[in-house]
Amino acid sequence: MSIDSAVKTSRVYVGPEQLTEVVAAVEAGGSILADSMVGADAVVWFGRDPAALEGALPEGLQWLQIPDAGAEKWLHSGFLDRGFVVTCASGVYGDQVAEHALTLILACVHRIATFARAQSWAPQAAAVGSLAASQVTVVGAGGIGTSLIRLLQPFGCRIVAVTRSGREVEGAHRSVGADGLDDALASADVVVLAAPATPETTGLINQRTLALMKPTAMLVNVARGNLIDSRALLSALDQGMLSAVALDVTDPEPLPDGHSFFNHPKVLITPHVANPPALKRASFARHVQENCRRFNHGEPLLGVIQTERGY
Repeated sequence: MSIDSAVKTSRVYVGPEQLTEVVAAVEAGGSILADSMVGADAVVWFGRDPAALEGALPEGLQWLQIPDAGAEKWLHSGFLDRGFVVTCASGVYGDQVAEHALTLILACVHRIATFARAQSWAPQAAAVGSLAASQVTVVGAGGIGTSLIRLLQPFGCRIVAVTRSGREVEGAHRSVGADGLDDALASADVVVLAAPATPETTGLINQRTLALMKPTAMLVNVARGNLIDSRALLSALDQGMLSAVALDVTDPEPLPDGHSFFNHPKVLITPHVANPPALKRASFARHVQENCRRFNHGEPLLGVIQTERGY
């Protein structure tokens, strides 16, 4: 679908709540805030449930902006087949999630969870490592992965970037495609999952790929919980594989009270807090402002979901 190249002043509805930051972004992008969806050219939605929009979107809608960086649940909602452009927040939250990923990496390397849980003074200094001269394999080089690679530069580690296409990733010492994943896992000291959830990445870390990794390797997931086969991971940990795991996302999510991950001595859990609400709203608002400006000027929108890619 093409958007008229002439400059226009679009009517944009913001929902399900008219958040102050997002309303200001719409207006700063040159659009008019619509009182309702009826007659709106575009809808900017900061809700997490696609079902809330079912049957509510108006005829003639040209553009729907969703708040998620991952588009998997929206792909199954049918909205991508209705003749309007759907944009996600891909790459928008990269900096804050990458910062959290770096925190989890350092926590694993320096055994922070082990020491924090200790009930007596037991230094275990030999267990503490360093990122210097370590290999960090970053799976996925979108907004999160590229931001993380930039943050890792001062630590003196070797960075291997894994992408679907194998394109050269700036800042990485080596870039490989999906066919190089096994080697990138086998040689890694730290593996960070930052890839989108697609049919190809679901269960990416499983019994087979876990067996490839060093027993001293560490695993960090800030992407989507279903990139890891949770049962396979627990089994691997109990068999002495891997030395530390840090998960900001899990499968299932939310993680039920009493789940084995919570009590496992090798596992550090943060409850999907890498992108806290205040930072998410601010980043999303900046994205909305730029997309409103582009929409009004007939320029390509950022974050257009491509059904064939799954994101």
